[in-house]
Amino acid sequence: MTKFIIWIATADKETSLRWHNLFSREAIQTVQLLNLPTLKQPPDSWGLIFAEIGAPGMAAPRDLAALLGSRKNLSVIVFSGYGKTSNALISGFLESGADDFITTDIDEKVLLAKTKAHIRRLLPSLNAARTVLVSKGGDIEIDRLKRTVKTGFKSKKEKAVENLTPKEFDIFSMLLSKEEEVVPRTFLMEELWREKSGEVNCETIDKHVETLRRKLGPYGKNIRTVYGTGYTYKGGE
Repeated sequence: MTKFIIWIATADKETSLRWHNLFSREAIQTVQLLNLPTLKQPPDSWGLIFAEIGAPGMAAPRDLAALLGSRKNLSVIVFSGYGKTSNALISGFLESGADDFITTDIDEKVLLAKTKAHIRRLLPSLNAARTVLVSKGGDIEIDRLKRTVKTGFKSKKEKAVENLTPKEFDIFSMLLSKEEEVVPRTFLMEELWREKSGEVNCETIDKHVETLRRKLGPYGKNIRTVYGTGYTYKGGE
C-alpha cells in the first residue's frame, strides 16, 4: 500500500519536536531531519516536507528545485521564524516548487488544518498510485498488479472473484479507489478507452457495470447508479 510520510527538516529542535508530536498524535508517520540531504524516501511512498529556509540542503531556491527534480511524489512547505526571511526569498522558493510558506509561530490548530487540507488535495493521486486497494469496510481487496479481486475478509470467508473482464476489473478498481464518491460515466469512458472514448456509447459502460454487479455477488448491490451522472461504490459491507 502507498505510504504517506511527513518529514520535518530543521536544526530548530524545539520546533521539530513540537510539530513531530502534533502530527504523530494524528497517526501520521513523521520523521525528523537535521538536513534535507539525509531524507530517505521509501519506494512507493508519497510525502510532505516541512523544510526550513536556510537549513542544510535548503539554502537557496535552486536547492529546492534540485530536490524536486530528482524525486517523485513529494510536496514541500517551506518555513522560517517570523520576519527572518525576505519576501523575495520566499517568492523564490514558491516559484521553485514549494507549495506554501509558514512561520514557526503558526498556531498548531492552523498548522494541522493546513496539513490535512494539503493531504486531502493529494488523496486522488495517492489512491491512483496504490497497487493494492482495500475497501473502507476492509472486506474487499483489489491487487492492481496481479489484477485480482478478493472478498470476504471480515467474515474470514476469503473468496476470489473470478472471470472479470479487463474492462470490468478496471471499472471496479476506479470505483473502489474513489469509494463513496460519484464517478461520472464520462470519466470512466475517457480512462478506459482513451482516444477512442468519443466512439463509446454510455450504454456500453452500463452493460459492463451490470455484468460486474452480477459477478460480485452480494457485493454487487454496493455499486449504485447515480442517474444522469454515473456510479458510486458505497460499502455497507
